[in-house]
Amino acid sequence: MRAIPLNLMTLYADLAQSVGTLAATPGSIATKTVGKKRYLYATHKDGSARIERYLGPAEDEDAKKQAEEIRQAAEQAKAMRNTVSLLKQARIAAPSLAQGRILEVLANAGLFRRGMTLVGTVAYQTYACIVGAHLGAAAYATNDIDLSVAEFAAADEEEDIEAILKRADPSFRPIWHAQDKLPRIFRSKNFQVDVLTSYGRGRKSPVPVEALGCAATALTFQEYAAEDTMEVVALYGAGAVVRVPTPVRYAVHKLLVAQKRAGNELAKKQKDLRQAKELIDIFLETDEQTLQGTLDDARDRGKSWKTAINASLKEIGREARQGRLPIPA
Repeated sequence: MRAIPLNLMTLYADLAQSVGTLAATPGSIATKTVGKKRYLYATHKDGSARIERYLGPAEDEDAKKQAEEIRQAAEQAKAMRNTVSLLKQARIAAPSLAQGRILEVLANAGLFRRGMTLVGTVAYQTYACIVGAHLGAAAYATNDIDLSVAEFAAADEEEDIEAILKRADPSFRPIWHAQDKLPRIFRSKNFQVDVLTSYGRGRKSPVPVEALGCAATALTFQEYAAEDTMEVVALYGAGAVVRVPTPVRYAVHKLLVAQKRAGNELAKKQKDLRQAKELIDIFLETDEQTLQGTLDDARDRGKSWKTAINASLKEIGREARQGRLPIPA
C-alpha cells in the first residue's frame, strides 16, 4: 500500500467540507440595459453548457443580494479549483474531462442526492483519498459511466436524463434496442452512459424509470452495490459531489460480479478482480474487522453469493482459511 501523505488527505478533507458550504451556484454577473433600465443576469457553467439566469432589476435589493452571493461563491469555487489542481498534480486519480462533465451535470441536477449511485471504474477513481492510498487500478481507461438507480427516489418533477447529459456533451443520443420502450444506454461521439438497476419481482429487464425518461438494465447483485453508499468529491472543476458505494462494499461487489463475466468479458473480469484485490489488501492492513464482517454478511445472503465470493478470493490469492483472510505478503 502506497499511502497518501497527510497534507494531501487534509487538502481533500478541506475540499469536501468547502463544497457543502457554497451559499449559491458559482457564476458570473452581467448587467444588461434595456431602454433606460438595467437588469442583472447570472451565467452558470453546467458541463459544457453555459446557462444564463435572470435575477431582476439592477436596483432591486433581492437581485443585488443574489448577485453578491453568486460572486462570493465564484471566489470560493476558484480556491476549490486550485485545491483540485493540487491534488491532481500529486497524482490523485481524477475523472477525464468528458467524465467530469457528465458527473457535474448529474450532480447539479440533484440525481446523486436522490439516490442515484455511480458504479464501475469511475466510482473506483474516487476512493484514493477515502482509503488513504494510491490505487493503481484507478488508472484504467474507460469510455463509459455506469449509473445505478436501484435506490433512486425521483422528485415530483425530474428532467429527462438525455437532456441532462446533453449539457455535458450535445452529441449524446439514446441507443435503442428492439425490445426497448425507453432507452437504457446513451452515447456521445466517444462516450457511453449505462443505466442499471436490480431485479424486482418477476426478474424482468429492462425496468422503466419513467421519471428520467429512460429504462435500466437489471443485473444480478446490483442491489448490493447501492445499499450502502456515501458522498465523495470527484476531482473535476471545483469538485463534483457524487454518490458511490462504500469502498468495502464496492470491493465485495466486484468479487461477486467477476464470476458473472464470461466469454468476451474476460478483460472486464480481470479489471474487477484487480480493483477488488487492491481495496481488500488495503482493508487487510487498515480495517480487517470491517472487511471480514462485510464478507460474512454477503456470504450469508445465499449459496450463489458465497460461491462467487470464495471463487473470486481464490483467483486473487486471498481465499479464506478457517473463515479468515490471510494477510498479504
